[in-house]
Amino acid sequence: MSVTAQTQPPAEATNISVKKAPHPYSQTILLSGAGPACGISLNYDIRFNGTYKGLGARIGFGYVPEYSEERQSWRTHITYKRIYKAKTTLPFGLNYVLAPSPKHMIEFGAGLTYMSGDSLWYDEVTTGYTWIGWMSMHYRRTIGKHLLMRVGLAAMVANNYVAPFPTPEWGMGFRF
Repeated sequence: MSVTAQTQPPAEATNISVKKAPHPYSQTILLSGAGPACGISLNYDIRFNGTYKGLGARIGFGYVPEYSEERQSWRTHITYKRIYKAKTTLPFGLNYVLAPSPKHMIEFGAGLTYMSGDSLWYDEVTTGYTWIGWMSMHYRRTIGKHLLMRVGLAAMVANNYVAPFPTPEWGMGFRF
C-alpha cells in the first residue's frame, strides 16, 4: 500500500488593503478656564481626519460658580444687588487647527454654549437658560508627546449683546 500526497500550487497573491489606524494625538481631553464655557470646563477635542491638524470638533461640560452683580440706577441712585446661583454649561463647536510644526499650532473655532440658568452678563431677558455664540482663536503648544497647552481669546455674542472685549481662555490637556 502506498500513500501519495499531492501539493497544490501556491495561490496567487491578492491585494489586501489594510486600513491605517488613526494618527496618534488626534484626540484630546482638556481642562480649561474661562472662554466659551464661562467658567471651568472639561472638554473633548477630536480631529476628523485622524491627525493632529485639520478640521475637528470640541464638546465640553462646564461649571460657573455662584456670583453677584450690582447695578445702580442713574435716576434714583439706588443700588440693586442680584446673586446668581452656580450654573452648568455645555460648550460645543467646530474648529480648524493649522500646524506649521507638530509642537506649535494655531486653532480657529466657532460654536455655541448652552448655559443652564440666566446670566445678565450675556442675556438681558430673564429665562431659565442662555445661549451664547462664540468665535475663538488659540495657540496650541505640545510639551513632550502627550501634554497640550492652549491659550487664546473667545469673542462672545448673545441675545442682542456683544461682549465689549474678548474672553481669555487657558487650558491643559492630554493628547492620545
